[in-house]
This record gives sequence, structure tokens and C-alpha cells, in this order.
Amino acid sequence: MKIQAMGIDQNGRSCTSFLEVPVHAVSETESLSNKQPGSNWRLGPRAISSDGYRRTDPRYGSAGGIQEMHLGGEPHFIGLMAGHNEITMQDGTPFRMCPGEFLYVRPGALHHSDFPSLVLPIIFNLYMPGTAQDTQQLKIV
Repeated sequence: MKIQAMGIDQNGRSCTSFLEVPVHAVSETESLSNKQPGSNWRLGPRAISSDGYRRTDPRYGSAGGIQEMHLGGEPHFIGLMAGHNEITMQDGTPFRMCPGEFLYVRPGALHHSDFPSLVLPIIFNLYMPGTAQDTQQLKIV
């Protein structure tokens, strides 16, 4: 199975890519991957910044402006449980996530995330072992 991922192209720019996840069927309608070594997880809302505004709001308080990009941090997966997420990669590729979709956030992948949703976005995060300097693609076994 493939899931959306943040990649890094041959020129060092962030771009969209896919992560191969080996799965095995457990029923006619269900497949699972092997257990993965997640280090911690969280589930909660992620709609506004610390100043109380969405990134697309003119009042958003950021020196970088409404399209400010940030790095992926530690290797982790996000899953959108409610609302919508719009992500723009450094190479200009935009994509949206809706509830039920998952994404691997690769360390070193510069991107911009926004939550243009009337429904409060709820995000599931699963952090994997590693640091923000582990920029190679994650291998799932």
C-alpha cells in the first residue's frame, strides 16, 4: 500500500512523494502493517496559531507572512480525523487532506500547512524514533 509522504527531490527541495507500506490481509476488507516502533502519539485540534488566527487570516502574527514555510521536525505521521488540511510543498505543489487520510511528514521537508475548514480540524500524530536531522526516507518493514 502507498500513502502520501513529504519527499525531497534531487535538488534538495521538498516535494510530494509516496511511502510504501507493506500490508497483509486479515480479512476480505481489512489489511494491516506490521507493528511499527512509534515513540509517542497525540490526538487533538490544530486549527489556529498561538495568536488565535488561522495562517490565512490577515491578522496572523508571523514575520514570514501567511505562506511562511516550516520544516517537518521529527519523523511522524499525521492523520486527519475531522476538518481539512491544505499543504503546499517547497516546489509549489499544493494538496489537500480530508478526514481518513494519512501523511508521512519527513524531516527536512519544507512546507506550509493551513486548515481552511469550517470544521475544527482534529489531527492524529504518531511520532517515529529519530530526530529532525534524519532526512532520509522512512523504511517501513
